[in-house]
Parts: sequence; structure tokens; C-alpha cells
Amino acid sequence: MSATKTEKRGVLARLFQHTSNYSIGSVLVMLASMISFPVLTRIFSVAEYGTMALVTSTILFLVGVGKLGLQHSVVRYYSEVEAGTRENTKKQFFSTVLFGMIAVGLSVTLLSVVGVYFTPTAWLSNEQTKYLIILASPLIFIRVVDSAMYNLLRAQQKSGIYSTYFTVRKYLGLALIFFVLFYVSRTLEGFFLSSMLGEFIAVSVIIFYYARQQVFDPRDFSKPLFVSMLVFGLPLLASELSMLLLNMSGRYIINYELGPEPLGAFSAAFNFSDYLQGVLTASFAQAVVPMYFRMWEQQGREKTVAFIQQALKYYIALALPILGGMAAVGPELLRLLASSKYEVSAPLIVFIVGGMLVSGGTPIFSAGIYINKLTKVVMRSVLTAAAVNIVLTFILVRPFGIEGAAFAALVSYLIYTIMAAYYGRKVVKILIPWLDLMKYGTFSLIMYAVVIWVHPADLSIRIFSQIATGTLVYGVLIVAFDREIRGLFQKVLLRLRGTR
Repeated sequence: MSATKTEKRGVLARLFQHTSNYSIGSVLVMLASMISFPVLTRIFSVAEYGTMALVTSTILFLVGVGKLGLQHSVVRYYSEVEAGTRENTKKQFFSTVLFGMIAVGLSVTLLSVVGVYFTPTAWLSNEQTKYLIILASPLIFIRVVDSAMYNLLRAQQKSGIYSTYFTVRKYLGLALIFFVLFYVSRTLEGFFLSSMLGEFIAVSVIIFYYARQQVFDPRDFSKPLFVSMLVFGLPLLASELSMLLLNMSGRYIINYELGPEPLGAFSAAFNFSDYLQGVLTASFAQAVVPMYFRMWEQQGREKTVAFIQQALKYYIALALPILGGMAAVGPELLRLLASSKYEVSAPLIVFIVGGMLVSGGTPIFSAGIYINKLTKVVMRSVLTAAAVNIVLTFILVRPFGIEGAAFAALVSYLIYTIMAAYYGRKVVKILIPWLDLMKYGTFSLIMYAVVIWVHPADLSIRIFSQIATGTLVYGVLIVAFDREIRGLFQKVLLRLRGTR
């Protein structure tokens, strides 16, 4: 076997290892979300769920402001520090990341409290929403610092520790939320206060994990490095905030035009879709980005492009059956988990998942933008898509309700991905694997056609049978007709037999 093929398989093996680690953590986090989803949709009314979603969205947007795009700089700059292409030491890097994020997180939290306090109540629907945002504002500081810590793990490709941290954090928070809601206060105040406590404990643990390695020292804070990271990250901040607007602006418009109850129905469909599609696709992107950064620095353009091209193929192989499966099973699964009062949300799932899957592949489609630090291009793409989403939602939400908002989101995601891919290919040309797209699309359609014929009377048994059937059908097709994936599958089986 040639050295090139051996290296290629080694890189792909590492990709699948990191993807598996991220996926295991994502599956466990998804399970926690799926456990909490039916509980929260039953404890709170549809209107209360809508208010909770609006508060959560506002906090998430303010967290995005607080991070200043620095979480992207962590992943990008660590690869340079590790490769020795920057003059800074690792201790300077780690210290700059932690203390810089603490400072900006605290500042943005205080400014956010003042800003929300003076915001007209009519903009947020009612006084309770304003009060809850101020109550939950410490989450801004906690999550800004948390983003610095877990992106350090991601930059170091410590995918196992990363997944463990996210899993423990999620279940600790879930346990505290359930305890408070069932035994202390079954209110939105109880939900947000218990969330704060759980996340504060988790971020304290990860800071302690790094502090034991003696990588933090205020005296090693590097102002030039911090400024350089800001220069890289600030254009991405605009992109991130635009992406948050792309994901959330519809909620504010729905709340303003239709009220909290339709917002609750839309939020339930959005959250449900996000939980399910993120397990494999988000994990895949998390694994790919730091890998191609490192390859670009250490192995050069040619090998990096070949790796990204291969990664794109596998992303498509994952994304298309998820879309087909959600089209077949998603509506009934939502009704089972959230109860019949959210039945109006079911038709939205295909639109929302489709858009999420398209935008989720953007780090692969437009890798050249990130590798060459063309962050302004990302900003323009996302700003354009966010503007389209706002305009389309305003136009469509009154005549078509929440279905119009879901369609606007799909169109906006498509615009963002197409623009980013267009500019990214000018720098690092990634070819669309049309034959693979057709092949996996055909497999997904066959899977869908088989799944909808599986129809036991009991709803729970029907959903389980459909998921199992779809997985089996798609798995058989892809192993039978894709030589490369069949070879990887055989290799995994041989390794499993060897460990016995």
C-alpha cells in the first residue's frame, strides 16, 4: 500500500474517531434534551413555552455578543501556536483566552442588564419577559467563559473529554432543573435559576481541569495576541450575531405579530428539529474544522483539499437520510413527545431540518473562507441571509402563520450556504460530488418509501419500527453500493473481531 493511501486512511480514521467521540456526546446530550422536551412541554403551557423560548433566544444572542467572535479565534490560533508559526507560548495563549473572555463576558453582562431594563416593554411582549431576561442574565457571563473552555478542548482535539464535559454538564443541569420544577417551584423562574446553578458548577470544573495543568497566569496575558484574536474574531462576531438573527428573528416576529402561543408551537418544532439533526451533522462539523486547520498548517494545500473533499462526501451521506427520516417519522415523533397540543408544529419539521442540514455543512462547503481568514465574506453572507429571513418572515407570517416563518428560514439557510460556498470555492475549490449526491439521495428516497409503509397500530411501536427499518434499509444500500464505505465497514468489523 502506498504511503499516500496509508496517510489518507489514517486521516479518515482520525476523522471518524473524533466524529464518533463528538457523536457519542451529542447522542447523550440529545437524549437529555429529548427527556426534558416532553417534560417542559407538559409542565408549561404553550404560551409559557413560547415565553421561555423568547427569553432563551435573547440570552443566547447576548452570549453571542459577549464572545466577540473569540471562540473562533481559539480554534484557529491554537493550530498556529502548536505548529510554532506564532511567537506566543501555549501558556500565554491559554491565559489570554481565559482572562480576556472573563473581562469581556462580565462587561457585556452588565451592559445587557442595563439595556434590557430600559428596553420598551412592548418590544418584549410583557413585563414578565423583561424580568426573566434580567433574572437569567448571569448566564451570559457563565456561557461566555464556558465557550472559551470548551473551544480549548476542541482546538486540542480532545474530543473524548469535550464530549464527557458536555454530557455531564447537560445531565447535571437537567437533574437540577427537574428537582426545582418538581419539588421547589414549577415556574419559569425556577427553570432559569436552576439552569444557572448547573452551568456555573460545570464551568468551574473545566476551569479547575486546566488550572491543574498550570496554564493560567494573569501575568502571561498577551495584549497583542488578544488584539490579534479580536481582529480575526470580530468580523465573525457579526456573522455569529447574524446567524443568531437568522435562527431567532422569526421568533420575535411571530411573538409580535401572532403572540406567545403560536411562538410556543414554532419553538417546539424548531427545538425538536435542532435536537435530532445535530447528533451526527453537528458532530461531524466539530471534528472536521480543527482537523483541516491543522492539516493546512502542517501538511499543505493538496492534502487538506483532498481531506475536505472526502469529508463533504460523508456529510452528504449523513445529512440526506436524516432529512428523509425526519420527513417520514418526525411529525408523529413530535406529537408523541410534546403531546397533541403541539400538533400544529408538525408540518414545520421538514422545512426547519432541511435548512439546518444545508447550513450545517457550510464549514465544509466554504472551508477556504475559514482557512484564509476571510471572515468578512462570512459576515456578508450571513447578514444577507438574516435580512432575507426578517423580510420574508414579516411578509409571510400573517397570511401563512408559523408555516410561513418556517419556509422563510429554509430559504434564508439556502441563501447563506450558496453565498458562502461560492466565495469559499474561489479560494479553496471544493467540488460538489454530484454522483454521490444523486446516489445518497436515491438511497434516502428508497428508505423513505419503505418506512412510510411500516404502520403498526400503536404509535410508540410504529415510530420505533420505522426508525429501525429506515436505518437498516439505508445501511444495507450504502454498504452494498458504496465501495469505499463498505471497505471502512469491513475494516471496523475486523478490528472488532480482533479485540475479542
